[in-house]
Amino acid sequence: MAYAGNTNNMIPSHATRDLIAFLFVLILSLTVAAQTPSSNTTEWESEALKLRLFYPSDLVKADPEKVLHDGHLTLFNMDNPKLTAETHCLRPALLLELPQSGPAQTTSTQPTPDGGTQVTITPAITASILLAELDVECLNAEHESSSTTLLSDLAEIVNKVPGMKPIAPPSWYNVGWQKVHMAAAQGPAQGPAQPQASATDSATQPTVPQALYTMGLSTNWNSHLLVWYFSSNNIDTLNRITKTAVRFGRAEAAPLYPLPMGTAAP
Repeated sequence: MAYAGNTNNMIPSHATRDLIAFLFVLILSLTVAAQTPSSNTTEWESEALKLRLFYPSDLVKADPEKVLHDGHLTLFNMDNPKLTAETHCLRPALLLELPQSGPAQTTSTQPTPDGGTQVTITPAITASILLAELDVECLNAEHESSSTTLLSDLAEIVNKVPGMKPIAPPSWYNVGWQKVHMAAAQGPAQGPAQPQASATDSATQPTVPQALYTMGLSTNWNSHLLVWYFSSNNIDTLNRITKTAVRFGRAEAAPLYPLPMGTAAP
């Protein structure tokens, strides 16, 4: 049966086509903008991993080999036999550090009730991001691994560093569609502690260790077992660097850890 209607009504007018084209361009622009990381970030890409990172631009790339000692990976400037067993099959892929642009420490003074002066020495802020991959062949060379806890074990290494205590329960969450395991810990920083002394008394007062805040994030992406280790002696800086954006394959870029992390009770 023939259709008797006016077929011209089925053809969009020039104005309608222009509007459709404008809306399409607008939607595409908004989509691209949603996938564009924030300003003041630097991009790092690994073709082998099909992975991109957008990290704070004040961090600089360092030689990943510097975290290796006698063939095994060291964490947080600490070469501990207990950690060696946990990290010797990890292979560093990227190391980012916050460069020291000023003095290693600053000194401030405050008068005390007895008329003296209390001198407080504050070290400069430090921060680092380490991305490493678990070498499964290394792991299987010792024993055939069918463990279902590999990812949680990798992230929770931060809780096994001597002196470190968890500041959040280990948990699973998603970055887009990608499942990630998180663990975070707080403890004394490694290296020489900074004393507090009185200007009217040359005796050194008992040392209070500088705090270190750490986070481990692990995931199984594209047949690679990956783990990020974040560290800083400043909780605000830790929160800032954990907002490093990641893009898994062609997925939308998103923060590695989107929530703020608090400190443990004293």
